Amino acid sequence: MIKFIWPIDLILLKEVDSTNKYARKYVYKKKNWIIISSINQTKGIGMGKNQWYTEKGKNLTFSIIFKPIKILPVKKRYIINIITSNAIHKTLLNYNNNNLIWIKWPNDIIYDNKKIGGILIENNIFLQNVHSIIVGIGLNINQTKFNKKWNVSSLKKIFNINFKLDKLFFEIIYSFQKEYFLFITYGENFIRNYYINHLYLKDKNSLFYVYKTKSYTKGIIRSITDQGFLIIEIKKKLYFFFQKEIKLILS
Repeated sequence: MIKFIWPIDLILLKEVDSTNKYARKYVYKKKNWIIISSINQTKGIGMGKNQWYTEKGKNLTFSIIFKPIKILPVKKRYIINIITSNAIHKTLLNYNNNNLIWIKWPNDIIYDNKKIGGILIENNIFLQNVHSIIVGIGLNINQTKFNKKWNVSSLKKIFNINFKLDKLFFEIIYSFQKEYFLFITYGENFIRNYYINHLYLKDKNSLFYVYKTKSYTKGIIRSITDQGFLIIEIKKKLYFFFQKEIKLILS
């Protein structure tokens, strides 16, 4: 059994529509590090109006509820996404370190150009600071059948082995706590640099759809700003984009 940095309070559900929705009732509880996990999530929430589809008992779908120990201003809320992405990425590297696992801005985990996981973060704000956070995580683990239109995969399809869900679940939670500990100990740049170095398609020519102009453009992902904006070089000029302002088009 993994020894966590901070004690957790685990709530295991047989079935729920969304662990993030269920977690909202615990946001104002005094306890910290409450984990909501479900064997079957029927209507997982993705970014915007997207949904996360998962097969019963074969994947990981859970939410982490915690209150920042260190004051986190609203403008720095992107850091939680950095922490979560890094934690998942580092955990998966323990299973296969072949440079095919990437972090796709802003909230996806990619293996060999296919999505294997997603992150959804909900922040509760008080006096311009983040008071409490719900971090929703969905990872395709042992599921093997997917709609071809989704361009997704799973760890089992990739490595051709069955994964122990409980073991991986606790490893990710520990990795999340460790990454948060690194943040409060060494600061924002320490964890941000890791994220930037593992950005999907960084420094490569890519195709994007810009929602404001309703047009496609070619560009190169260069980095992210200290507020989480994606920096893209277009025609030798740098442009900053926030979530839902631009979409990376995969071939």
